[in-house]
Amino acid sequence: MTRIRAALSRRSALRAHLREERALARAQAFAPTVESAHEIAVLTARR
Repeated sequence: MTRIRAALSRRSALRAHLREERALARAQAFAPTVESAHEIAVLTARR
């Protein structure tokens, strides 16, 4: 049972990470200025 929970937990963490990545990419694509897009790009590079 612990292996199943561990697998579900890893999958959940992976999905959360991918969700964050998509949100940052979306924010960068729709940034109102070049400067704000650059700031978002810097945030993603630091991860």
